[in-house]
Amino acid sequence: MSNCTTVIKLINSLSSSEKRNFRLSSQKHNGKKDYLLLYDLINSSVPSETNIKSITEIFSKKLPGCSIDATAKYLLKVLTDGLVESKTEKDSEFMMYQSMLRAKVLQERSLQQEAYKEIKKLREQAVNSQHHIMQYLTYRMELMHLSDQRFPDIKDSYLVDLQMKAKEVLRLIHNIEGHYSLYELIKFRLSKAGKINSDNDKKQLNDLLLSEISLVTGKAKNSFESKKLHLLFQSFYFTDIADHKSALKSFHELNRLFEQYPNLHDHPPMDYFSALDGILDSLRTVKKYEEVPFYIQKLQNLDDTSSPEYFRFLLKKTIAIYTLAVATGEQDFKAAVDFITTLEPAVISAYNIVHNEKQAELLFYCGLTFFGKKDYKKAHKFIQSAIADKNVPIHHGIYKALRLLNIILYYEQKDTSFLQYEIRSYTRAQKNKATLTKCEKLIFKTVQLHPSANSTIKNAVLFKKVAKDILAVKEDKYEEEVLKFMDFTGWVEGKFRGLAFRV
Repeated sequence: MSNCTTVIKLINSLSSSEKRNFRLSSQKHNGKKDYLLLYDLINSSVPSETNIKSITEIFSKKLPGCSIDATAKYLLKVLTDGLVESKTEKDSEFMMYQSMLRAKVLQERSLQQEAYKEIKKLREQAVNSQHHIMQYLTYRMELMHLSDQRFPDIKDSYLVDLQMKAKEVLRLIHNIEGHYSLYELIKFRLSKAGKINSDNDKKQLNDLLLSEISLVTGKAKNSFESKKLHLLFQSFYFTDIADHKSALKSFHELNRLFEQYPNLHDHPPMDYFSALDGILDSLRTVKKYEEVPFYIQKLQNLDDTSSPEYFRFLLKKTIAIYTLAVATGEQDFKAAVDFITTLEPAVISAYNIVHNEKQAELLFYCGLTFFGKKDYKKAHKFIQSAIADKNVPIHHGIYKALRLLNIILYYEQKDTSFLQYEIRSYTRAQKNKATLTKCEKLIFKTVQLHPSANSTIKNAVLFKKVAKDILAVKEDKYEEEVLKFMDFTGWVEGKFRGLAFRV
């Protein structure tokens, strides 16, 4: 990625307060400030429409002979330095790292007593925030300090006790690293191969599950971090084997853990966001729409003006997704349309780079809303926009939901030429899979039987043929990966029985 591309993405992620702080800090610098021109060019453009080529052309005209890449590199340094300084004032982890560097500087200048005081204060902060790596570093720094001073005025028992505490922290870090390794492995396997589609696929995760159980039942002391990772692993595992009731239970426990330790949240609280997002996803899957607003409110409570702009947009997108999921799930398409009209344009158009799946889900629900209102052209506009983004993996549920709804929209608009092309394109995209899912087969079979062109009597006969397929999709828990977005079986049943579409 070029320096210019990087700095564009960074500037587009800045909050208004961060931009204001950058302006104030730039006033302290004397001399020519070419980087400010580049900043203004990027900042004045719409985030989702920033064009590197046009910015380069304007920059070259205003500052001929000046390298935009070198300017972007310097601007990137100035911006990141400012963000680090800002985070040091608000984020406890950044504060601790600065304190550690301060202690090191004091030690280098032979100000051992002052350095020792800083280390003691730092360790207290590390213990309170359960920052185990920093906690270990303070023990190591103190031991090195004592060694350099030839162990002044201490007993053998004090030195051994200090060493044992350092080893205990290392054991705890080792245990946490074990949890991280398993959590990352399960995410890796499922992100590469897709979610579980059968009981045979489920067996491939048994080794990770057994390893995770042995970690939990080990003798290591359980910290907030290890408990959090255990519940994240369990939630992720149950979600991907389609055991949504168990997943929801684990997510609820995870939420209680986060609420029990509000002082241990990251800034921004991405892990807490993931827990709330997991709860909402599980509620959507099991269609407990009445419980969704309670957790949407918890997401709204995380929207703090001190948070980075990218995180605030991620929150807004997620809130919009589940608000629309409830409205469309309850077939209140008017409420869904009204909600979409109240959204600020940037929520839909900008920051898709932050989370591609979230962007795809938001566009899907916007499309589904207008599909429910039978405004097929407007629905198609949203769906096509989501499909055009090539960053969503083809084995993810939202990708399948988008492509299947796209096929249905072509069918409803009687666009047979594009319909056949889209079906061929879809099957080509899934060529690496052994077979199509039951839901995919059902949609293709329905299109082939063309119920919209048949008589009521013929459709009644055909419905008897597809009724078993519909039931098979509904009873297969692994089909919920797509059905949680839209009840495709409801559309099929409606086409054959002359019923109104239901989500």
